[in-house]
Amino acid sequence: MNRSIPRTIFATLAIFLIIPICAGNVHEVAICYLDDSVETGDIIELEQGYRLTIGDIRKNDAAISIFNGSEEILNTSISGDYIFEKEIDGINYDIIRISMNLNDGDPAPMVLEQYRDPGKPFDYPLIDAVSITIKKGEREPLKAGYGLEATSIIDNNVVLTLYKGDDVVKQEKLSGSDKRFIHTIKVDGQRRTILIAKLDRISNNDSVQVSGLSQFEVPESTDEGDDDDDDGNWNLQLVESTIFQYLLSIFVFACVFVMILGIARRVRK
Repeated sequence: MNRSIPRTIFATLAIFLIIPICAGNVHEVAICYLDDSVETGDIIELEQGYRLTIGDIRKNDAAISIFNGSEEILNTSISGDYIFEKEIDGINYDIIRISMNLNDGDPAPMVLEQYRDPGKPFDYPLIDAVSITIKKGEREPLKAGYGLEATSIIDNNVVLTLYKGDDVVKQEKLSGSDKRFIHTIKVDGQRRTILIAKLDRISNNDSVQVSGLSQFEVPESTDEGDDDDDDGNWNLQLVESTIFQYLLSIFVFACVFVMILGIARRVRK
């Protein structure tokens, strides 16, 4: 028997054992992306019941807490980049990646990317991580009346335009590959991700390929205090108006006059 055969088998098995160790963590599809400034005391609602709170921002580090529902599952300080991971069936999954620029202290620019937690239910994407090719000038129909168009492609640069009906919602110029097109909106004071797409490549200046395109429902607002505030402001303006005060004075004078007449009649009797 050729001695090289057992050596080859052993080397192959060793490679298969080493590859998972070298490969590092894995992650599922991105479901939330935020690029904004944060400050001490900020509370950021994420997807799948996660929540991030910013405890304190200093020159060299920042205190953060991560909650799963009402349970605090992490309380730590970070000095810039941080990955919150979770082990599921022996595999480490990246769940939340945070990158903060702490050079100028509070407030601090932060980029946050959240990936789907395979250990928790997630059943509300309208479009779930698809890959599509969009030709220049054509609009790819999405869900809920949205559409994504490759408006212009010149010299390895593409302008992607997101429409809602016939209205332009967002337009952004991307160059190269591995660039993200993100659309977020504010709901109840929180930034919520509505669309994520990654630019893979530009082909011959006539089409682009995007991957990981996910679209999410626009969350319904739970803030019902705006109408009450408007009513309160209207009532305050009414009370402070000159006409209201004049009519109120006449009403009080009339009541006092009627009361005096009543007392006078009783005295005469």
